[in-house]
Amino acid sequence: MPANGSEFEIKLRFPFGRLESIEKWIIARGGLRRQHLQSAYIDTPDFLLTQAGFAFRLRKEGRQWIQTLKVSTDNPLKRLEHNVVLDFTGDAMPNWCLDLHDQHNPGKLLTKRFPKLKTDDLQIRYQTDIWRRKTAVKTRQGMLEYALDLGSIHSLLPNGMASIPIQELEIELKEGDPRDVLHHALNLIKIHGAYIDSRSKSERGFLLASGLEFGPPARANFISLKKAGDRHEMIGRLIHSSLQQILANQSVLNAECNNYSEYLHQLRVGLRRLKVLFKYLARYDIFMSEQGVGVFKSTFSMLGEYRDNDYIEIVLNPRLLSLGSSEIKLSNNAELPDPSHITRGKEFQLLLVELMSIGLTQASFIGGPTDDANVKDDAAILKKIVSQFLDDGFRFISNRAFKFSDLQDEEIHSMRKKMKFLRYSLEFFRDYCIKKTCPKFFKALTTTLDFFGLFNDICVAINRIEGLAQNDPTLLFALGWLKAERQRVRGLCGKSIKKLIQIKTPWQS
Repeated sequence: MPANGSEFEIKLRFPFGRLESIEKWIIARGGLRRQHLQSAYIDTPDFLLTQAGFAFRLRKEGRQWIQTLKVSTDNPLKRLEHNVVLDFTGDAMPNWCLDLHDQHNPGKLLTKRFPKLKTDDLQIRYQTDIWRRKTAVKTRQGMLEYALDLGSIHSLLPNGMASIPIQELEIELKEGDPRDVLHHALNLIKIHGAYIDSRSKSERGFLLASGLEFGPPARANFISLKKAGDRHEMIGRLIHSSLQQILANQSVLNAECNNYSEYLHQLRVGLRRLKVLFKYLARYDIFMSEQGVGVFKSTFSMLGEYRDNDYIEIVLNPRLLSLGSSEIKLSNNAELPDPSHITRGKEFQLLLVELMSIGLTQASFIGGPTDDANVKDDAAILKKIVSQFLDDGFRFISNRAFKFSDLQDEEIHSMRKKMKFLRYSLEFFRDYCIKKTCPKFFKALTTTLDFFGLFNDICVAINRIEGLAQNDPTLLFALGWLKAERQRVRGLCGKSIKKLIQIKTPWQS
């Protein structure tokens, strides 16, 4: 039976043909017998539990039935769970009962979130049929479990039964240091080309039962630092928040989603936010490795090529066609392959492991008794650091806003990067801002960034099309229109930035 308390695991998928060698490795270490796991996932008709981060299931293991309630945490690799062995055996599915979890953390959180929820409100929404081969692996400090799952998720839809395959390896911490999980994942990435998939079976089942292939792109979530125990917990929450967004979107890109534009965009946003966060973490001597910084920059740059293409193909070309002009064809340039060749790549996957390790290093400090005075001191120091960075950034923007008409394109781009720094900082540290003034400033900042982002897209497109127009005179109209549009949008940027700097800032200097 699974242990109660919390579950820390990483889920890996593999290139075609590599699972056989993983299975042989598990067999050689004692995983001779396969275990048949049949689970029914239970939720309300409109999936209230799943959408709130809960997973409630009945699982048949041999002749034994186990009822489990899990809930997500701010760490994308960790979930709280409570398991109950039911006094029931046989093939027929027993009745489920939420009350069995009442006295444990997942049950308490469920009751707090849905105080009026009753067992009768629930029904089976999808099921899994898995053959699991597992083995225990000793580490210097504890024990891990390797579990290779092969099978399917199935759900009855209005047009018939639908199913999707499951082929994944879970490495779960049974005892010891959670960083051992990441160390083993790192080896599998290096040797077998494994790549991380943060989507749980419950998430994939929810999508299947909803008639969807993928969920919506993951966006940044609000972070609460008020109840953090100390600076280590604050830092851990900040890192995990960025990783939530990055891991979710890269998991969809890894699965070769056809309409990938917004997932790719949100992945780049997550990477930008992480870059901003590391500017703050440097004050605590927390850094990415030199190799990690190099991979970070190259990955962001390669993903940027897709973003530039999207502006031309999705935004600019329809506009040009509406004006009676020819569209811009990018066939002269090498077509970009599916972005999964970047996100599933060994370098990027190793970077993700490094980032998760940094977050866990901070989390490892959490758990002991914390002095209230030290907590207040940590918060006061961090708040002072945040205010200094925000003051410097706002001063940079204000100084250039007054001479905006004289700025070169590169200087405008520098202003945009500084405004992004302000925006992501406010998302990270909203708890340290004045509630009454924050919404107005944040809305004005977002509007201004939209104008500056459009200006940047136009500038990039002009630079690209100028080279193509030398051999294709049909692009001259598009080039002329873009240059006129650049002047118009530049004017909007100037007006918007001057309005922004007149608004009271929401942080205390």
